[in-house]
Amino acid sequence: HHYVAGMWGYGRVYNTLQVGQGHTDTMPDMRELPDRLGRMKIGVTSDKLIGTTVDWFGKKFKIADRKQKTNWKADPAIVNVKDWVEMYLPAQGKPGHTDDEVGQIKSYDSTVWDWKWDGDVARGERESTAKNPKYPAAEKWSDSTRPAILFEPLTGKMSWPLFKPHFGKRVPFSANHSGAPWLEPIHNDENGERTSEPALPGEQGRWSLCPDNANQKFYNIKFIRLPITLAKKQGKEPAITDKDGLIYVLAEEEHLVRANDDLKYPLVIRANVYDCVDSILTSEWDDDDFTNFQSSKINIHPHFFQFDTGNSDGVISGFEYEMSVRPYTMHEKKHKHGLPVPMNSKLTEAVKTGARSIKIKMATGATKYHANTELQVGADCVEPSKDTSTSLQREKSCAEVARIKEINGDTITFFKPLKHNHPAGDIVTPEFVRYRWWVDVDLGTVFWHDHAFGATTWPHGGFGVTLVEPFGSTYHDPKNGKLVWSGPIADIHSTEPIGYGVTGSFRELMVSIHDTVPHTVNTVTAGNPPGQPIEVALEAGKTVSFQMPDKILASPNPYINGGTHTTGSGLNFRAEPFAQRLANNPDTSVLFSSAVHGDPDTPLLRAYTGDTVVFRLLHQLMNESHVWTIAGHTFLTERYAGDANRKNSIHVGIAERYDLVTKAGGFQGMPGDYIHFNGRSSHFAEGGWGIFRVLGKEVADLQKLPSGTRPGDIPATPSSACPADAPVKTFNVVALDRPLKLNPKAPDTIEVDFERKIEMTVPEGKIFALEEEATKVGGTVMPSPLTLRVNLGDCVKVNLKNKMAKSRASFFAPGLAFDPKDSMGLNVGNNGGDQTVAPGQSRTYTYYAHPANKETTSLVWDGGNIVVNPRNGLYGAIVVGPRGSQYRDPVTGEDLSQKNAWRADVIVDRSLSENAGKANYRDVALFFQDEDNIIGTAFMPYVQNVAGLTSVNYRSEPYKFREEQGCSLSKVFMPCKVDAPEDPVTPLIEAHTGDAVRIHVIGANNEQNGMFSVEGHEWPIEPYMPGADMISVVEYSGSETLDVFLRQGAGGPARLVGDYIWSNQRLPYTQSGQWGYFRVLPAGDQRILPLSSGAGAPKSAEAQPSQPGVAQAIPTAMK
Repeated sequence: HHYVAGMWGYGRVYNTLQVGQGHTDTMPDMRELPDRLGRMKIGVTSDKLIGTTVDWFGKKFKIADRKQKTNWKADPAIVNVKDWVEMYLPAQGKPGHTDDEVGQIKSYDSTVWDWKWDGDVARGERESTAKNPKYPAAEKWSDSTRPAILFEPLTGKMSWPLFKPHFGKRVPFSANHSGAPWLEPIHNDENGERTSEPALPGEQGRWSLCPDNANQKFYNIKFIRLPITLAKKQGKEPAITDKDGLIYVLAEEEHLVRANDDLKYPLVIRANVYDCVDSILTSEWDDDDFTNFQSSKINIHPHFFQFDTGNSDGVISGFEYEMSVRPYTMHEKKHKHGLPVPMNSKLTEAVKTGARSIKIKMATGATKYHANTELQVGADCVEPSKDTSTSLQREKSCAEVARIKEINGDTITFFKPLKHNHPAGDIVTPEFVRYRWWVDVDLGTVFWHDHAFGATTWPHGGFGVTLVEPFGSTYHDPKNGKLVWSGPIADIHSTEPIGYGVTGSFRELMVSIHDTVPHTVNTVTAGNPPGQPIEVALEAGKTVSFQMPDKILASPNPYINGGTHTTGSGLNFRAEPFAQRLANNPDTSVLFSSAVHGDPDTPLLRAYTGDTVVFRLLHQLMNESHVWTIAGHTFLTERYAGDANRKNSIHVGIAERYDLVTKAGGFQGMPGDYIHFNGRSSHFAEGGWGIFRVLGKEVADLQKLPSGTRPGDIPATPSSACPADAPVKTFNVVALDRPLKLNPKAPDTIEVDFERKIEMTVPEGKIFALEEEATKVGGTVMPSPLTLRVNLGDCVKVNLKNKMAKSRASFFAPGLAFDPKDSMGLNVGNNGGDQTVAPGQSRTYTYYAHPANKETTSLVWDGGNIVVNPRNGLYGAIVVGPRGSQYRDPVTGEDLSQKNAWRADVIVDRSLSENAGKANYRDVALFFQDEDNIIGTAFMPYVQNVAGLTSVNYRSEPYKFREEQGCSLSKVFMPCKVDAPEDPVTPLIEAHTGDAVRIHVIGANNEQNGMFSVEGHEWPIEPYMPGADMISVVEYSGSETLDVFLRQGAGGPARLVGDYIWSNQRLPYTQSGQWGYFRVLPAGDQRILPLSSGAGAPKSAEAQPSQPGVAQAIPTAMK
């Protein structure tokens, strides 16, 4: 929505000096930079090129008079000025075959451009007479207004930009519909004659986009409309189907996709490093009244790659060529409004291979063709394929491109003979675009999407991705080993690196995260303006691009606050909604069980333990920020950097992508079903989750990888996630009902806007606590979220007892190593048994703080009722510190090693070699929680304040409450009563100036992403990476944990004492109470103990276990 509202722009790059008469647009003069003086030349007219020799980085051309015959084979090549200019420009002609300005506009004819020769000077089309506030209009439509086309004198390249504004007029296709018209205008056959094919790699010499000997890959892509089932029928719940699905498909697979719901995914194609990728795009999305306003157009806009912006960017920004297409399937138009019928036709007679002429019948009312333009013959032509090497029984495309030599009535004659047979009725069209991408490096995941009707097409699936694989890779179906051309899941056979220390073949899943999917929205009841029936609000919320389905599931979490509905989401345009499953079986403890519900409809990746796996994570759609979390596995945030951080969860914004490399079964090597999910509350519930199935034994329908980091057979499954010699740390934990009051002095609710309220109590509160403190925190003492501290290499035993009155309970710690069949804490997939406990029952969970996962922090959630219990407070964390560390209370010095403490001093055992250089540090955990669905979205009315539950560590300090206590807004962070100053109830972080400080930012239960900041301090974005960028604000989200290592400790480099504000930097959340003090005290201040006084020998139970080959890293800010 921000993009649609105007938050966009573009940069223009010139190749000639823009001063005086050399201007190619109306922008002000632009001088050269001082150190580049003389490099840029003023553009010259085409006649000034005659007699010159131009140089393309060693490939030279002599430009001759038009009377001289072009000889491409000469050295240097001799090219007459006519051929030189025409190879750059679209075919010469009058759009709509008319000389009338308005007629040319209305024809919407993009096959020709109305340029003209004036002797040896090429001139562009006549200037527009339309009034334009940003461009001077011509007084009349006259040849006298034609501007001279300029060229760079040393290279002969056309000066950019070529076009001038013509309001409402369609720009032409590039010459030859070339994907690289400026970089690669030469496309000749072996005889030096122009072809209708793209240029060969290296054909332009060093100026080629694709260099000589580059491997070529071709994709014939179509945009089609079809119903897509996002979630299949389950029991009494009907399927969730988008009847107006819009996706890209490969022409050779269209018949398969239309016939099989399981293949109707947003398109995923692949290319290798050093591939030259050519594609042709056509569209079957006909005009209609409610999705494209009788004006269907489609294109592809890639976000990476090397490409010529003139025709492969897709956006048509500035003065680029036409890069979008009208539907080739339209042959009449019943409505006069919108765009005219495209210039389509059909063969009236069949033609054989080698034919040079065809007979056609034009679509009713369509503009006729022009000589010297390209047509695609057989746009929908496919024939059976005999290729048995592919997993799918693909067809073979017989579409081809030919250039018109002459037109005689309904007979079209081409310069070159046709290469395929074509039956009568085959479609002929100029509505196709070519794109060319040069894959010069390992780009990983490359997002692309429609940029013509994006706001409409994206919510229906109109996006795709190209996955860049290692050089020389081949792509295979995991089930049978045969080749695949598309799809989100594939085995990649390779011998090249894919990540730090990881080389060889791997399994791959494209994880597409999205929002603004109307068919998976859930209705919301909490926090809405009273008196407005939800049916009325839902009807008012419908738009052309957001067409609500007939049936909308209610949110299973009744606490989601604000807006009539959530925004809809899923993975890969699939969803497995909680509400759909719970309607068939309301037991939340088996919500993810395949034994109860079957496997989810989201893509399910399988692998054998030890296999290298790459999750290609991309946020493809459309307005929000998200988070992706996987249980039991970690990845480097920068996959080729060994000193990058390791995480199991990462936030991702629109168009942002990560390539996450991990090992199936985690470092613990445990088979089983692992869950991965969108950690934002509503999007998780809408169905944004899936299963990663790790097998410990070979099965017939999963091929073994031919090579990789795991040599030989599938490794044996360990008897436990913990090594036998790992120190064991045991915690006795209880889950209990405990109503919560977020601020003892505040009212239960605080009204903000539109009668919405901040909730300051949790009447149905639930918490985790240590059994020894259960009586205390269950009474009058305000609890904090359970925070357990363990050391690297510890085996962690959690004995959980469920003391809640009704709900089942469990202990889900996805960031640690565990056996998913025993200690995931969720009943997922085919994992047997029950990992939850009923009221009054107990269970033990076993985790391993694996050294390879580094000093991580794992969120803890309840899995007995993951729908609402974490919202009500049943969450916590396990924080992993350096091996051998001791933990103490910063005030009393009490040993916290077996305690529940949100803050602790970490006393590092520097007698261990891996801890050399590490300093003692202050360690705190901040648990952020929120549930507002509407703030910052496009819902109307547009609200400015957060409502619902908003807290940090079960505490909140809202501005409005402080105003009532006597604070003014200008002094809201200061004590409200001078004579009786009080700190806010939110966590108070204390340190002496210069103390090392580590803050764990935890998305405990969140509906939206937040931005954490500490006033006056910064920290490295990659804590273990020397030279990493320093930041002072970082994004976080639900289920995500972040580690903030303050640079040069408390008080920053200047070591300034004072009270600093930590907060969620999204202002409405700060206002709602998510802020507190970071109090930096002078050295020696006795309110807290000095870090230097806590050094001591480690406990014998924490002796270093054997971990061969595992090196330890020290956060750069903590050295």
